[in-house]
Amino acid sequence: MIRAGLEFLRSYPDLWRLFWSNVLWSTGAGLYYFVWPNYVRDLGGSPQAIGYLTGLMYGVMALTLLPGGWLADRCERRKVMLANWALAALAPLLYARARTWPELIPGVFLYAFFFGWPAMEAYVSDLVPPESLGRAFALTNSGYALGALFAPLLGAGLLSLVGMRGLFLLAFLAFLGSTTLIGLMRPQKPIPHPVASNPGWNRSLLPWVLVLVVTSAASAGARPFLAPFLEDVLGLNRALTLACGSLLALGEFLLAWPLGHASEKSHVRAIFLALGVCALGAGLFLLPYGFVPGLFLIGADRVVYSLLRSLIGVQVRGGRGRIFATTQILATGAEALAPLATGWLYSLNPHGPLMFFRFVFTSFAVFLLIWPRVRRNGI
Repeated sequence: MIRAGLEFLRSYPDLWRLFWSNVLWSTGAGLYYFVWPNYVRDLGGSPQAIGYLTGLMYGVMALTLLPGGWLADRCERRKVMLANWALAALAPLLYARARTWPELIPGVFLYAFFFGWPAMEAYVSDLVPPESLGRAFALTNSGYALGALFAPLLGAGLLSLVGMRGLFLLAFLAFLGSTTLIGLMRPQKPIPHPVASNPGWNRSLLPWVLVLVVTSAASAGARPFLAPFLEDVLGLNRALTLACGSLLALGEFLLAWPLGHASEKSHVRAIFLALGVCALGAGLFLLPYGFVPGLFLIGADRVVYSLLRSLIGVQVRGGRGRIFATTQILATGAEALAPLATGWLYSLNPHGPLMFFRFVFTSFAVFLLIWPRVRRNGI
């Protein structure tokens, strides 16, 4: 399965470069990101501050996506991506300078610039045939998981030597490498489509947008509080907590390949399976000693996202940048609000964010199972 996936990526040289760019980016982010909420607390932040910064990040993403969609449909896409990656790469340098948690805000703004994301999704969508789009999205995005698989272990080993600020500087170097690979991709101008093939929004798209928005909110509401939970409830130390971030990445990477392959036969079935895996993972995480398999399975939430985004791409031809941006704005708007609520929920009950996550993913898995239109398509 993995060998076939690698051959698929190599058959598209620019997908192959994008995959490794994602690997480098997540390697940099993985050095610190899983214990980012704990770093906020080190600088004097409360659970509400964690929720505020996370919500701010997603809010900036939402605000920059709309102009990003406009750029993706009108400008050479590699240049748009390159500009975005280069700006976001500066964020760890600002994190390293911070001495109080409000000083993290400028770095959060830079890291959250997302105007290049619609260009990236449109780039992939115009590069491969529609029947391979789910596989292309899942496999290129699995590069993020591959980098994040080893980076937390590396970060855990280096933490006592260089500290959090040293990890931020190493992350900056990895981000530079990722940006360089984006620059090596071939230019791509938007492909004009006839008016007849550009219907824009349609009713069949709306249920999937709803699933995208709500599951994105549940993930954004739960993920920032996984590391605090491991420290506060299970008593793990900082280095071991950071290493646990590899379990999330391992699940995302290993589950992306079979689920991405399954999407070539049935997008809907692959989404149903991914939702069920996430719900099971959240249930295991809350059981005694269940955090190891739980984190592994929860990592499939990123695969759910990739499959839903690819399904939107299959149903839209013309104006893909605009549609990708609009749907992503809805998702990131929900992601911006969710951590504000779950930060308050965590302060009341540390189990709360994961219970919400489990409820959402279980509910949508059941919904797909009983939805008549989906049943006719053969879940």
